[in-house]
Amino acid sequence: MSAARQRGAVLRNELRGLLRDRRALFSGLVLPLVLYPFLLLGQGWLERIAQETLEAKQVVVVTELAAAPADEAARIEARLAEDPATTLRALAPGALGAVQQAIDEGTEEAWFRERELVLDQLGGDGDALLWAAPDPESPDGTLYRLHYDGADDTAREARDRAREVLDDLGRDLEAHQLDALLGGDPAALVVAETRDLASEEDKGGALLGRLLPLMAVLVLLSGGSYAALSAFAGEREGGTLETLLVQPVPASALVWGKFSAVLLTGLAALVLNLVSLLGSVALGLGELPGGGSEVGGPGFARFAVGGVILAPLCLLLSALLSLVCGRARSFREGQHYLLPLSLVAMLPAALATQPEVELDLLLACVPLAGPALAFRDAMVGQLAFGPGAFAVGSTLVWAALCLRKLGSLLDAERVLADRGTPEELAARRVQSKNALAYGWAGVLLVYVLGGLVQSLHAVWGLVATLWVLLPTLAVLSARGTARRAGERLVTTLGLRAPRPSHLAAALLAAPALARLAGTWIEWQQRVLPLPSSMTQGGGLPSELLELSPRATFLLLALSPAICEELFFRGAVLSGLRRDLPAWRVVAWQALLFGAVHASIYRFAPTACLGALLAALVLRGRSLWPAVVLHATYNGLLILGDRTSWFAAPWVPWLLLPAVLLACVPARAPRTA
Repeated sequence: MSAARQRGAVLRNELRGLLRDRRALFSGLVLPLVLYPFLLLGQGWLERIAQETLEAKQVVVVTELAAAPADEAARIEARLAEDPATTLRALAPGALGAVQQAIDEGTEEAWFRERELVLDQLGGDGDALLWAAPDPESPDGTLYRLHYDGADDTAREARDRAREVLDDLGRDLEAHQLDALLGGDPAALVVAETRDLASEEDKGGALLGRLLPLMAVLVLLSGGSYAALSAFAGEREGGTLETLLVQPVPASALVWGKFSAVLLTGLAALVLNLVSLLGSVALGLGELPGGGSEVGGPGFARFAVGGVILAPLCLLLSALLSLVCGRARSFREGQHYLLPLSLVAMLPAALATQPEVELDLLLACVPLAGPALAFRDAMVGQLAFGPGAFAVGSTLVWAALCLRKLGSLLDAERVLADRGTPEELAARRVQSKNALAYGWAGVLLVYVLGGLVQSLHAVWGLVATLWVLLPTLAVLSARGTARRAGERLVTTLGLRAPRPSHLAAALLAAPALARLAGTWIEWQQRVLPLPSSMTQGGGLPSELLELSPRATFLLLALSPAICEELFFRGAVLSGLRRDLPAWRVVAWQALLFGAVHASIYRFAPTACLGALLAALVLRGRSLWPAVVLHATYNGLLILGDRTSWFAAPWVPWLLLPAVLLACVPARAPRTA
């Protein structure tokens, strides 16, 4: 049987199995057809009912307008009385003198007293208090104070009605003053007219370009989840996957057949959701989020280009879904992976909703973000060929890598070797589980406990975090690893003599990486701009900015290099490498090191640095090159602008000899 027939047979078998589950078929494919009409109709009906209910709600406005001009007070009361749902209740002149006194004091105790006095005047039936007082900034003006309870819907409605009357009065008085002083409004000579040059096709394309990538992520993952769980995790849990793998069928045919079933199911759910949503909007049953009920279509040509870009996005999402479910050992475990996968997939796709993010060659290679931005630009007719082609090509490459990894997961020998009792499975990877527990505990303690002591005193709090908290956690974590491995604590922490070539590699790589970090920050300013608090003084407290250059280097460069490396690349990495492959050790190190800095703006560069430091320790089996690289890197970021050579164009090229020197094998451990 040919490979195409084998894949077709697997696909037909998977689809037949999915069609047997009518409840999943109804919830994933049929329900969206009737969900959106009812959802849009219900949303509009609820909004209309809520608005009508508020407008018809009877409110009581308590007034004391003795300090206002008589004509203004009369106009305010007359306008409020025009609304049959508004009841007025006037207070005696001077009844709010104690409230004025509390306002003048301006203390916290006076604020509580003011609140109690106002509530006493409102009584049990008043919703808002409107009263007049002399304006301290203008002797001829009147200050109108409006008190209400912001936690009460009725009070907010009373506030809105009174505020609308005051705004109308202000506009009338302004026009009257202009007529009296100038004989008319000078601004009336300037007439502004706005004309929207965007066609209905452009506006509809812009709206759909922002909406559809996120919708594709959510719907395709939710619609294809049952197919992926059934094809991979369900068969593994039921024991039928092993039976299938021992058949004379190559793993590639199984991967493509099962993946195709997931893809077709997800695409069917996506198409039905789009037909239902856009059809409901076209029939006038509701509006798209952020748009009106009458949205022009972007045209066949733009839809065709958008479809070419969206197809690789769907391929990648289906491949990711298959890969995640393929790693699950049970249906329930696979379900636990779906929510994190959806959240992670939504983040890059959500960039399409940000108009300030522009597609370039670098973003085009980012999974999910590239095709989402390319689809947005295609729908408004502004897609450049280069970034669009890069987005499509890179997405296909990412999808192929996911499918290749999925094929290795479905290797018969590997699947059969992974079988075991729950007790046996739980006993595996003890070292890495303990190391990860200590790693996340360290991240949490640095964030909570370290943040607390640093808020009390920035300098000594940072010293305590680096030289007390992290070394303590490192020793506690490494002791368990050393005991289980039967080795000395110094060996576990990687405190062995390094090769000189690895130290040289660290010294050469540091300036190159620091320059690349500066380039990254410049690019990030266009995509995710840093807040002003981080750009001014690097976001450091004033106590740290006042330190001398030597003290700054010791506290912000050398101390983190020693203490953070001792914990992350010493204790935690030593536990991870016992029973995890190197690439997973590096990935966990990147995630932990990026998370401990607790900043979305610094996550990418710190995570990349953590991965490189972990790779250097794994290669050299010594912690010291990582300490040297970390200290030099931090020092150049802090003090690099004071050295003329740091800005030289040849500095980034130092990374090449650094890589060559780092490739020198580590010394073999001594034997007795």
